[in-house]
Amino acid sequence: MIEAAAHVVPPGAATPEEWRALETGAVVARRDDTAVLRLTGTGRVACLQGLVTCDVSAAGDGARLFGALLTNKGMIVTPLWIARLADRIELELPAAAAGAVMDVFLKSLPPRLCRAEDLTTTHAALGIYGPQAGDVLARLLGQAPPAGAAAAPYADGEAVVGTSVARGLKGWDVILPVALARHFTDDALSDGALTGSGALLEVCRIEAGVPRLGAEIDERTLPQEVRYEELGALSYTKGCYLGQETVARLHFRGHANRRLAALALGRAPERLPAALTRGDQNVGRITSAAWSDAVDSWVALGIVRHEVADGEVLAIEGGGEATVRLAQWLREP
Repeated sequence: MIEAAAHVVPPGAATPEEWRALETGAVVARRDDTAVLRLTGTGRVACLQGLVTCDVSAAGDGARLFGALLTNKGMIVTPLWIARLADRIELELPAAAAGAVMDVFLKSLPPRLCRAEDLTTTHAALGIYGPQAGDVLARLLGQAPPAGAAAAPYADGEAVVGTSVARGLKGWDVILPVALARHFTDDALSDGALTGSGALLEVCRIEAGVPRLGAEIDERTLPQEVRYEELGALSYTKGCYLGQETVARLHFRGHANRRLAALALGRAPERLPAALTRGDQNVGRITSAAWSDAVDSWVALGIVRHEVADGEVLAIEGGGEATVRLAQWLREP
């Protein structure tokens, strides 16, 4: 169990109260940087199957998946959190990528089989996490939370509830109409949950080694460089999809020249991103950093060259050092 540190945390970091709620109770958080898209039509599963990296078809209705949309050269356009429901598919993704994804959908989806709708202005993405989150959610919904993804009644509307994947947080992700989102948060708080800040979501993501678009992921990033295999986002058996040839070739014939690494820091980096060097050689960059109560120190994610070894100490641009911790994540994704 991660226990909250007794000392005063740095400004802007997650508070000890948030950590206690996450580890022993429940936190409710709104992800305002998230876009929500919906796919409908009889061909929605087959159409999405041919575009994304994970196996949407084999998963079945009620599945909650993590995957990605790639360019035709295999670079990541965006990560995707996919809820496959009986009558539709709902997608969560970084808001910054919504326009690019809708462009792909408009060009690729045959309207008579599959239609894409951007719900970002009318729907909100939230999460409720922690060991008591299921009990709180069950009381709010009037039923037990689903094992995967499902639509459930809430007040006078409907919530799409899915088990949390690739967040670094155990619990449930929820999509609600904007008008109900505030009521949902207030009801959860009244039931004993605590508000989870953006700082808490960010440090949990970093501790779990989950890459973020705009930080670890840019327009040149390949899925295998940011542990998408380990996060369950890649299928090598489903057949063709956009960018699949590059992904398969890298998997079966070689390895990525760069990889995601956990980094232990002595102090906060002066800027992000910041170059990581070995002597006069640039061997990577720090991309995200946060104060972690789990280790009572600063932790970070970075992209390093494949030859960088576990335990190696690298110099940080602007001052300080980073110790490389390959595959030593502080929490499950």
